[in-house]
Formats: sequence, C-alpha cells, structure tokens
Amino acid sequence: MGVCESIRNIAFAGHSSSGKTTIIEGLLYLSGNKKRLGRVTEGSTTTDYQQDEIDRGISISTSLVSFEKGGFTINVIDNPGYLDFIGELIASVSAADVLIIVVDAESGVEVGTERAYHFAKEARVPIVVFINGLDRERASFDDTIGSLKSSFDERFVPVNIPIGEGGNFKGVIDLISLKASQIDGEKPTISEVPADMKDSTAQARETLMEAVCEVEDQLTEKYLEEGKISDDELRYAVKKSIVESMVIPVFCGSGWLLSGVDLFLDAITNYLPSPEDRGEINAIDKEGKEVVRKPSLDEPLLAYVFKTVIDPYAGKLSYVRVFSGRLATDMNIMDFQKGASAKVGSILRLFGKEQSSVSEIRAGDVGALAKFDIAQTGDSLTDASKPAKIVIPQFPEPVMFYAVKPKTKSDEDKLSTAVGRLKEEDLTFKFERNQDTGENIISGMGELHLNIIIERMKSRYGVDVETHIPRVSYKETIKRGAKAQGRYKKQTGGRGQYGDVWLEIQPLERGEGFVFENKIVGGVVPSRFIPAVEKGIRGALEKGVIAGYPVVDIKAILYDGSYHSVDSSDLAFQIAASMGFKKAFEEAMPTILEPIMDVEIIVPDEFMGDITGDISGRRGRVLGMEPYGKLQKIKALVPQSEMFRYSIELRSMTQGRGTFTMKLSYYEEAPPDIQKRLIEEFQKEKEEGR
Repeated sequence: MGVCESIRNIAFAGHSSSGKTTIIEGLLYLSGNKKRLGRVTEGSTTTDYQQDEIDRGISISTSLVSFEKGGFTINVIDNPGYLDFIGELIASVSAADVLIIVVDAESGVEVGTERAYHFAKEARVPIVVFINGLDRERASFDDTIGSLKSSFDERFVPVNIPIGEGGNFKGVIDLISLKASQIDGEKPTISEVPADMKDSTAQARETLMEAVCEVEDQLTEKYLEEGKISDDELRYAVKKSIVESMVIPVFCGSGWLLSGVDLFLDAITNYLPSPEDRGEINAIDKEGKEVVRKPSLDEPLLAYVFKTVIDPYAGKLSYVRVFSGRLATDMNIMDFQKGASAKVGSILRLFGKEQSSVSEIRAGDVGALAKFDIAQTGDSLTDASKPAKIVIPQFPEPVMFYAVKPKTKSDEDKLSTAVGRLKEEDLTFKFERNQDTGENIISGMGELHLNIIIERMKSRYGVDVETHIPRVSYKETIKRGAKAQGRYKKQTGGRGQYGDVWLEIQPLERGEGFVFENKIVGGVVPSRFIPAVEKGIRGALEKGVIAGYPVVDIKAILYDGSYHSVDSSDLAFQIAASMGFKKAFEEAMPTILEPIMDVEIIVPDEFMGDITGDISGRRGRVLGMEPYGKLQKIKALVPQSEMFRYSIELRSMTQGRGTFTMKLSYYEEAPPDIQKRLIEEFQKEKEEGR
C-alpha cells in the first residue's frame, strides 16, 4: 500500500439544510469516534462549534474533522450550504479528493446543489451524491434522481436504493454487497435484501454494472458476452469510475435515522479515491511554468492553505492539505504568494474544535498549523529550493455592500485590526475606503454574510458599527469649454493676500482624468506660483462643484493673470485658482456621471422573463443571453445605484436559485431627474453647514 493509500480526503457540500452536518455526525458516531450522536437542533455537532453557528443552527464556516476507521485516516471537510458563504466551499474543494454533494429527497436539485457541482467541475474533483432525508413526508428517490439528470449532463447511477420512502421508509439496500441497512432502534442493522425487493434490486444492480463496466474495454467485453461481471470486478469498476469521473454514483439514506450512513461509511474506504488514486497534480513554478507534484515523500513540499481561523486570544490556525513531500515541526518553509519563509511551530490534527499535536503532516494528508502567521487562505506552502503553487478556482466578486461607521472613537481605533483579521479568514469579504465618498465600505456575498461579519466584529474584537446603504460614486464633468477669472485679494493691515489667474477648461475623453497646462508667457504669473495654481485646481476637483462629487476628464489651462510683488503668495494663488475653476466649470455645461456595472446573472429558464423585465425597470440594458449548463446566463449593464440590494431581490425573484456577479464597466451621464436631486441635496447640505 502506498504512503497515502489509506487516506481519504472528502468534502461535503450542498444546499443549506440538506443534512451535510447530520450525515457527518452519523459517520463519527457509527465509526466509534463519538459516544453520543450530536444534533444541529441541540447545538452539539462536532463541525458546527462556533457560537454563531450554534445560535443560528446553520454552518457558517468550513470545519475539519479527522478520524480513524479500520486502519484508514478519514479527513472530512464540512462546508456551509448558504450561498453567502460560497467562498468557504471554493477554498476547500481543492483540498479534497472527492466532493460529496448532499441532496434533499424532498427538494431535489437546489441552487446550492448547482453551485457545488460547478465548483467541483472547475476544480476537477470527482463527485459523489448522497440523497438524504428519505424518511421525510414528501421524499422521492426517483424524482430526485430525475432532478439530477435533468439539471446536469452526467450519468447518475444509484449504488444504493431505498426500502420505501416517506412514512414507509425502512432502510437502504447496497447494490454492490447486496445487503440492507434497516432501521432498528438507535443504530441500523445489516440484513438480507427483503424478499419483495429482490427483483427490483437485481434490475438496479444490472444498471449499475452496465454503467461502470465501461471504465475498461475488457470489462465491457465481458459484460456484453456474459451479461455480468464478478463482485470483485464490480467493486473495482465502481471505484475507478469515481476516480475518473465517468459516472456520478448515488448513495442514499436518512442522516437523522443513520440508515444508509453505515453503508456510506464503508463506501468511503472501499470506493472513494485516495490521494494516490487522484495522482499527480499540476502546479506553477516561479517562472510561471507548469510542474508536476506526485503524492510522495520523495517530492518537494507542496501544501495548500484552504482555511484560516483567527482567535483573538489563541491566534491563527491554518488548515492545510499536503500534496507532496512532508511538513514537519521546526521546518523552514516558504509561502509562495508572500515570497517569505518561516519556521513551522505546532502541527495539529483537528476534530472540530478539539486539537491534538502531531509531529508532521505527510503527502496526501490534512492538518493544521498553529500561529504560522505569514500564511492566509489560498496560499501555497512550498520548499524554498523548488517553489511552486497550486492553481485554485477564482473567487467571486462581492455583490452586497454596506457603508460602516464606528460608533465611538474606540471602535474606530480597532476597526482596521478587526477587518484585517476577518479578511484573512474569508477571501470573499472586502473592506475599502471609498475616496470619492469618504465612506468605509464592507462587501461580501449577501446580507447574511455581512450581518455575520458585523456580529463577529463586535463579539470577537469589540468593534461596534452603524451601517447604511453606501453613497454612489458619482463624478462631475463638463460638456463644453469655458473661461473665467479667479481673483483673490485680501487686505487686513500689514501684508495682504493677492492672486489673480485666468483659466480655460476643456472636456476630455472618458477615462483621461485631469490635465493641467501652463501657457503663461512674460512672467505675468511668476513660475514659483504655478504649482500653487495647479494645487488649487486639484483641490476643487476633489471636492466637486455642483454636487460635491469628484471632477474627472477635464483639462485646465492657465493662460493669464497678475501678481503683487509683496502680497502674492502660494495660498493666494491656490484660492484664486479654485475660484476661477469653479466659475469656469459652472459655465461649461456641467453634468453628473454615474457608474454603470457589468452584470452577469445566472438563473433557470423559467425566470428569464422576470429577470429581463426587472433589469429594464432598473434602467438597465440586456446585452445578451447564453446557456450556462442547464441554466441561462444574462449579460447586462445596470447603474450601480440600482444594484446595492440586488442580491436580496434576485433571490426573492428566483426562489433562491439566481446568482450574479458584477464589476464596474464605465461612467455615463445620469438622467436629468437624478442630477437635479443630487444637486438639490448638495445645496441643502451646504445651507445646513454639513
């Protein structure tokens, strides 16, 4: 057996409330690694251990649990189901050798199912499906299989079939071993296939054989000639078909009743791929060239940080998957992205929040580094003599934005530290200072995501903030040229102040910014005051003229002026230039520009009409539509002012099945009614002295 043949790295994903955490609890309990079965409703599960997860009864953060079973090491990564926390799944899926997508037997394919499927495909990780909740009232195994087949261009092949469903659910039959897991008190019991299901079981087993024997020509030929393959050949074919992603096997059961979970526990070690089965991975070296790393101790170290947890008191914990080589205490290793090296301190094996020390993590295994401060989520840890990084899926851009204001001076002092640490944990959380509006902006994947971030600011770091919808980053510009004089004269006894300039302003093309040109001849404005003139104009640009927004795409020409040999100064010419610029600006057909966002929306076909109509209602323009798997992708241009709460509204319109991304495309003139409102608001603020 190879160095990592006895390791299984599996990640769970799926729509929220599909039962991922409950199934994991069943695996821990049935393997003897927990004496008592934890329940989400009681806040006693191993993987949902953070207080906000217990309070809300949902998974919020990726968690890791490692356990032993029959000589195998099984590393289970539990991911949240809510789309607001999709970054957790994206980061962790590359650390797994197989992704278990849990599907609810009542609801079928949901948006969380679709996203998990697409991210696994992007990361080239094999997929296995577990249909859960077959004991629920409206559960249907056949309908769920149909939902999967109609949603994805894949071959979904049952490896288990249920014994009844809904109120009549009694257990699960394994088509490979031809044993039944039937409900019998606290734990399911293994028995023979019920007599009344022998025919349907034989038919389902034949379908499984037919699907998986295609992994090798020799097996296909044998099946065609003899109509069957041996039990050992079937086991081999099932495992190989998973490793090579030729089919997606479907397991089933009830996590709550543990039925089928026992069969799946055996399947993890018997059929799911090991790191050795996954084989070599492609990485990128310092020169950008592709290199190969094998799951071997003889290879240079290559590890990947897929999760960061920062405790205000205990420090940083980095979850890592080692792809090649070994990672041991006291080693000096390099963070590829940072270009910095550091010594490895404590190495841990995790069981939810419980930790135990180990001396090393070997190729193919998963663990955690304590207080390895240079690393963050997404980084590759590598041998400095042969550095390389793994390529991970791209993280989506934020779709929800809040402006935040610290409630007290103490909160303001602690804000940057809090957001810095939260950003290290979560790569889909962003924080920036909007220079145009002066607001602090936090952004993320949805309302729940940002609300959790705000709660953690307060509970972990003692930072209390107020939130509101951000101001739009409007800009001001002009549509024609104009000239004006700016003259500043002040005499208060003794030395006075005097500056006099004549300016011409001209519009520039979009995106050209600001250009200053000095056309003074004959020294009417001495050269030593020219920088002050430009500084005065730039000050006016930043503050705006008609509505208080920054001025862009404009050229200012200084072509005349006068000075006083005693009273002129830098300050006087700054003020004169600002006055002259504002006068000219008001004569140059000023206008307000609004940001237009490039938006991509992914929705099922049945919502296309509602979405395109809604885009028009937001002053948007639909550019086109194209298939996205079984879904549709709509491309549109929409004003930013219409998009701040779109993540909430889109989910409402599409029953939670719609998602979108957006980025700034360009600026264009805002409609007259919006310009009028902005100007009136600015004038009112000036009158009120704000």
